[in-house]
Amino acid sequence: MSRSKRINRLAISTLLLVALGSLIACSSNQTRLYERWHDTTYSGEKLSKVLVLGIFKDDIQRRAFEDNFMNAVKAGGKQAVAGYTLMPEKEDFDSKEDILAAVAKVGADAVLITSFKGVIEKQREVAPRVDYVPTTRGFYGRGYGGYGGYYGATYDTIYRPGYTITDTIVQLDTRVYAVENEKLIWAGKTKSVNASSAKEITEELVGLVVDDMKKSGLIK
Repeated sequence: MSRSKRINRLAISTLLLVALGSLIACSSNQTRLYERWHDTTYSGEKLSKVLVLGIFKDDIQRRAFEDNFMNAVKAGGKQAVAGYTLMPEKEDFDSKEDILAAVAKVGADAVLITSFKGVIEKQREVAPRVDYVPTTRGFYGRGYGGYGGYYGATYDTIYRPGYTITDTIVQLDTRVYAVENEKLIWAGKTKSVNASSAKEITEELVGLVVDDMKKSGLIK
């Protein structure tokens, strides 16, 4: 392979890496399960119907969360009930008796409670970089004084200054209780970074919780 072709391939590879890095930076939206626990001594039946409760200050957020969670669970072939359909107001489930009455009404074998823990904003620095952009100004040996001018004549150098990004992090705490003995059997904490909507957070949260509960042997 000629040296000029090797230079071309090197420059193209550099551009691809820069482009990939840009895509990764733009795709920072994600929900991560950063802490989790399950009761390894749990020996009851695998859970089949979950009552979903969202603990949020805003009632509209609560209803939207419970609906999104319920629909996502149902889409996975499992049964779930949104708590607000039984307890419309937050005051309706202030006591354990209120929750147990709702559980008995729908025949749930587990209660899942997700609490909003707050929003954190963190800043991070993106370092400056230099990109090499190919041009079509000519060919080797034609008007560039031979090989010595080839590289500079074929690729433009673009300097991109550094900048600061502010990440918005939503924190949620999820706990699952078995109805038969009222014990905590699964718990997890999640962080959602730069999510575009509450629905996006819910969908990703459901996937993480359900997958982990499957691995823990709590659900089918």
